[in-house]
Amino acid sequence: MKRKFIILSACLFATSAFAQIEEAKEVDNIDWQEDTTEIVSIADIMRDEQEVTMRKNVQKHYDDVWSRRSYLNISKTTTTLTPQEEYYTGVDANDGLATVPEFKSDWGVSLTWGRGYRLHKPSIANVAQFNIDYTWIDLNVNHFKAEGDANLYDSRHKFNPDKGPNGKWMPWQSGVSGTDGSTYSSSSFKKAYFYTPWNLEKYEANYGMSLGPSLTLSPFTYVNVPALHYIQMNIFYHVGYQASVIYMKNNDEYDVNQKNVTGYDEDLQETMGDHAVIDFGHGLTTSFGFSLSWKFIGVGFETRNSTLKYQSLSESDFGKDKYEFKSSYKRVYLQFRF
Repeated sequence: MKRKFIILSACLFATSAFAQIEEAKEVDNIDWQEDTTEIVSIADIMRDEQEVTMRKNVQKHYDDVWSRRSYLNISKTTTTLTPQEEYYTGVDANDGLATVPEFKSDWGVSLTWGRGYRLHKPSIANVAQFNIDYTWIDLNVNHFKAEGDANLYDSRHKFNPDKGPNGKWMPWQSGVSGTDGSTYSSSSFKKAYFYTPWNLEKYEANYGMSLGPSLTLSPFTYVNVPALHYIQMNIFYHVGYQASVIYMKNNDEYDVNQKNVTGYDEDLQETMGDHAVIDFGHGLTTSFGFSLSWKFIGVGFETRNSTLKYQSLSESDFGKDKYEFKSSYKRVYLQFRF
């Protein structure tokens, strides 16, 4: 029995000694010069994921700040129409026939719809963005009151088509000389053209398109208040083309030439009646403006100028002559961006 016990003890001692030798060998195999900083911990992985997520959220935020490049403007408009030459209205004045004055609208509305196309991406330091704006809808309607309370026009006054719209021709009876020194019969007078009754109440509508550069600024993107990042200022200059129609609200009661007027050749008393008075014009436009917006809503101001040449759509009544007017707009608008 003792013999077995001694043999078992010897085996256990040998096994323990061998394990200690192997453990010593494994310890000796560790490279104590190895750079342990390359060892990635769970905390490092979580920190990297948080940084990536934060960068994505910041980029998503700034993408949203600069994403609203389309605009829809609803404007209140003030418009002036200024004749570029001396045009006669056909109404008597102290020194002959009255001339067309400058007209100013008493109300006007407009609708503008377009989009800014970025010239670079991303924006410069998240502060500035240059664009090319294309406005495909620029629609305006304006109203002008009648100029004067009575005697808005006089159809007894016509002009010689050979002399143009300013070739005054006012023969009161057959065979009487006109102001250009020629003598006309009543039959030839009937063939003359009526002066365009510019003094009548007028509605003007125009449609145009424009193209031009713009600059958008976000001045508060470095302020640690994300809501302020959406405050943007925009300034623009556009060049375009527009077509315009002027409808003059005709009323025979405003005509000085009434059938009950005596002392004149009845052949010369052909009134203009209720003829439709519509003139069409077109020309180049330039506009300059600025706006202030926050997210999808903003306010702005714009000035627009154009030179239009109008011609009557009723050539048989008013001739083929053209009338050049300068059109000036001032628009205060409510803007929607999307």
